[in-house]
Amino acid sequence: MTLQDSTTLFAEANSAFVDEDYSRALSLYTSLVENHPSQPEYLLKRAAAHAKLGDHKRALEDAQAAVMFGEGNADVVAKAHTRRGMALWELGKKQEAKSAFEEAERCAPGSETVKRWLFRCEKELPKTAGTNSSQFTFSSSAAAPAASSTTPAPIPPAAPYLPPAKIRHEWFQTDSFVTITVFIKNVDPNSVSLTFTNRAVSVTVKLPSGSDYMLELDPLAHEIIPSDSKYSVLGTKIEIKCKKAVQGVKWGTLEGEEQGPVAMVAGVNAADKPTYPSSAKKKLDWNALEKTVEQEKPEGEQALNALFQQIYRDANDDVRRAMMKSYVESNGTCLSTNWEEVGKKKVETSAPDGMVAKKFEI
Repeated sequence: MTLQDSTTLFAEANSAFVDEDYSRALSLYTSLVENHPSQPEYLLKRAAAHAKLGDHKRALEDAQAAVMFGEGNADVVAKAHTRRGMALWELGKKQEAKSAFEEAERCAPGSETVKRWLFRCEKELPKTAGTNSSQFTFSSSAAAPAASSTTPAPIPPAAPYLPPAKIRHEWFQTDSFVTITVFIKNVDPNSVSLTFTNRAVSVTVKLPSGSDYMLELDPLAHEIIPSDSKYSVLGTKIEIKCKKAVQGVKWGTLEGEEQGPVAMVAGVNAADKPTYPSSAKKKLDWNALEKTVEQEKPEGEQALNALFQQIYRDANDDVRRAMMKSYVESNGTCLSTNWEEVGKKKVETSAPDGMVAKKFEI
């Protein structure tokens, strides 16, 4: 396989990965690994595909191979140890996972992803000095209290992580934001933990079933502004809005290092802004108009109230009197703008279909 063929196949595999076609991405990464077995970047990508499909044992094998073949490149080795730690964590070997993250921190200090994982390890692992997961054995000669003749109860395993492949997420972009939508229903907002950094987004959700869902987007294709980024938990999804550090840059992919020249979102370049009508003495600020259009519109009852307020604000005195009289006399069940009709008689209460109006007496 030539270098050009490998580059094309790698781009195709990355595209499949971004499109969440993990099975196809795995097949393409495997072809690359078979032709370049000592290339750590291909191994790490295949490990990520294995992880997305829930095969953490094979993800661990690829990560360990990447550690070996990446020797001499601190950044690559750090990524390999990080991937190794994530696989070990999913396999329930949390103490070994912590050691892997510590190795990653030594190779490339300052990684936000590694810091988050180490913090999680410190939080969830028992604080027993000098304990190693490979030393969890029992010996008949070990000293023990006389009363402890029964077998100790096994420690219940931690709630498993739900593989990201089982929960769908999508993304789209405007000139200012990249919006990531994670489709999970009925999530308690207090169970969502989300961290923004310049090139990463980390999401952890405690699901109603008791299991955990984690989404690590690191590195993002481009930088974001963490302080201007936000998220909201809705009934059917979690919506994450990442503020672009460079407005107008078109992201070709969500994760990884983007290849090729950077494009601009259509219409954000100053040269592309419409300036018509050119003969007008007063020029319009199209940027301000665009921002006005992008503002979120009210919905439901809020939109209805806004409409009534606008009608009342723009109406003449007769229409305003009609609206006030009809609304008050009908106990909020009727709203009329016809003063000629409303002014002649009392507006009776009109209950909705299927309901009966009753007078409330104290």
